[in-house]
Amino acid sequence: MAGKHLYKKTSVYLAIFFSLHVFLAVDALAATSLKRHTLLSEFQRLTAGIPLWQDPERLQQLYDNLQALENDGLRPVDYDIPLVAQQLLHHIDTEGVYPAIPDETVISAAYVNALMDLQLGRTHGSGIEDYLNYRQQTDDTSAFLINLAIEGLSDIDQAFEQARPDTPAYLNLRKAYQQLRSQVDEQPPLPPVYPDYPSLRPGMVDERVLLLREHLSLTLPELEPALYDTEVEEAVRAFQQAEGLQADGIAGPQTLRYLNRTPQQRLDQLRVNLERWRRLERAQQDTQVIVDIAGATLRFYEDGQLILDKRTQVGRPDRPTPLMLSEITHFTFNPTWTVPPTIFRKDKLPAIRNDPNYFESSQLSVIDHQGNQLDPESIDWNNPGQILLRQSAGPYNALGKVVIRFPNRESIYLHDTPNKHLFDRNQRYFSSGCVRVENATNLVAVLLQSTDTEAANQFDRLINSGQTRNINSNTPVAIILGYWTAEADIQGHVNYHTDIYRLDSELLQELNR
Repeated sequence: MAGKHLYKKTSVYLAIFFSLHVFLAVDALAATSLKRHTLLSEFQRLTAGIPLWQDPERLQQLYDNLQALENDGLRPVDYDIPLVAQQLLHHIDTEGVYPAIPDETVISAAYVNALMDLQLGRTHGSGIEDYLNYRQQTDDTSAFLINLAIEGLSDIDQAFEQARPDTPAYLNLRKAYQQLRSQVDEQPPLPPVYPDYPSLRPGMVDERVLLLREHLSLTLPELEPALYDTEVEEAVRAFQQAEGLQADGIAGPQTLRYLNRTPQQRLDQLRVNLERWRRLERAQQDTQVIVDIAGATLRFYEDGQLILDKRTQVGRPDRPTPLMLSEITHFTFNPTWTVPPTIFRKDKLPAIRNDPNYFESSQLSVIDHQGNQLDPESIDWNNPGQILLRQSAGPYNALGKVVIRFPNRESIYLHDTPNKHLFDRNQRYFSSGCVRVENATNLVAVLLQSTDTEAANQFDRLINSGQTRNINSNTPVAIILGYWTAEADIQGHVNYHTDIYRLDSELLQELNR
């Protein structure tokens, strides 16, 4: 009974204390950089002298929630869970007399760190996969977290639920992760199908087809089990489609390498992508555009509902599309295209030097920095000096009919493209960094309808005029250029994407530190 009275007094004291002090603390903290020790220090300052973890019910809730972090791809051992378990045993041994806990600070650190890692990601601030403009878009996070940690002391379960991302993308992936974990516990890994031999093709008879069938969960036929028949071809094609590979039905080296991934490697891939969603939780908006660079897709959400789902073409590995947060602020109809310096230096100059008639078919003109047009034959292309290449608006323009613009220091934007046939590829990493959008005019029309009805009503006139026009958005729309190599649907079925920029391993290493 003594312990229960102590807990009641503590709860009353907490309520009075926090109501008097938390508001001043939050305002001060919001202006500081978000660092782990900063949050913990502020939490400890606000709770100084209060025995937070002498109540066994609160401690049990903390233990259960730390243990459940496994379902989020986090490791309970990183949050001193053995110490929490030890304190719970002490409570049981003392038969209701709750001793002072010498490790209050350590347990508080486990609590605050767990909430922070759920809300921001364990690798937040590591310098890995940093987003341009992240701080400007999430500068209220410190205040949110300190409020959550303090108010959550009255209901630990609720605190963890509020910290955990609640977007469908995260929850579906979390479900898939739990399902795969249970399968890993039940099934040993399969032997690999060797990729260093010739590709397996329809009609071939090869002993490796037996292993291939096993990896694809196909039964062995009584007749010709080593035959690469139609059933195997269709299963390979479906696997390639789910992996974001070229779905040709041929089990070549790349397909076999993907097929040979162990369940643990798959778990790690899901862990990494859960972490990516946690790191962006504070940037999520109800109305937003999300570009998945690894998946080469774009989705537009309005009031939390998916409105558009489009294919994109994104930066190739040597010219990657950068990760960033921003806001769509304006659109360009019938744009001209001034060739960026990198493309000019690496692509256009070599082509011009190799083809004397390059300008007859390129639709490009040469101008100086004052906009004066120059004769290409007057330029020494081995030392061209300060000149620019520009493409007029029209059907051959590299930016197509529309450009979607948002502030960023890398001069990245979304745009239409005349190269529409490339959207039919499964792996669409062709650009020099900007994002080409399938049917981009439709995206602009929908965005304008959502934010600027007057401009939306003029859409056809603006497009058909052929004139270059910039139209501001009355209401900026949040945009995220992110990178996810796995996504799941509501049933937990996973689609994997090629780790085209090879980012997974570095983030996994940091997650495991």
